[in-house]
Amino acid sequence: MAQCANGTVALKGLLEAEYAFGEQARSSVRAAFLEYLAEDSLVLAPKPIPGRAFYQNQTDHPGGLAWYPALADLADSGDLGFTTGPWLYTAAAGGKSHGHFLSVWKRDAACQWRVEFDGGISHAAPLDADAKLEPAQARMSAHDAPSPNLIAEDAAGRAMLDFQRTTAAEGIAPGLRTYARTTEFRFFTDGSEPMGLAAANQRLTAHPIHGDWQDAARGRSTDSTLAYSVGVLSGSRRQTYAYVQIWQYAPRVANWGLRILLLNPLAP
Repeated sequence: MAQCANGTVALKGLLEAEYAFGEQARSSVRAAFLEYLAEDSLVLAPKPIPGRAFYQNQTDHPGGLAWYPALADLADSGDLGFTTGPWLYTAAAGGKSHGHFLSVWKRDAACQWRVEFDGGISHAAPLDADAKLEPAQARMSAHDAPSPNLIAEDAAGRAMLDFQRTTAAEGIAPGLRTYARTTEFRFFTDGSEPMGLAAANQRLTAHPIHGDWQDAARGRSTDSTLAYSVGVLSGSRRQTYAYVQIWQYAPRVANWGLRILLLNPLAP
């Protein structure tokens, strides 16, 4: 087994993989996804489904798809990370569609990065373009690791479960006030650009969502500092949503906080 890098070198490798993925997609979206998707990957189409089977049944369209990372982060153990940034689809006839992607990446035993999950949102053309996050800009700071007893007690899993129970009973906005990482939290939903905690709370307070979270998959890094879940939320009024939760360990409070929540309504 190869000895894989950690820290800034690992984050740089993740960003290099993201840019290589996007570059290959310029000539063939189907081939790029089949090259980079992990065997057990999921994609939103629009609910979570096996990714490789989905793209094996696709054909390339004459339009062009382009994207780049504007934000990325990594578990301290260096084996699980995420990337997000804007995407642009240009149709052959010249029309354009905009949005943001969200991908979860996992590093294999050969130190190669593969996409565990890929999804995103669509929205109107952004007012301001996100700055590109280039591999040369990768920076990872050292953090205190979770104590062994927190890992043994599955504190990360308990935080995720507590959030789901709270939001099922009280709504997502109260859950965010307890579990969202205030300065770094991002909320993704179709029709809007990614928003921070204040805007997300305002939106979800005005339009409350309750429901039962049904995980299709969960994953975490070997050191449990980064975790994710993907699935379908069965909300009130028979509305359902595809969701992605990304959780990260916060040493300051010795607990896990919600870093990113993606919530897309599904057609009845």
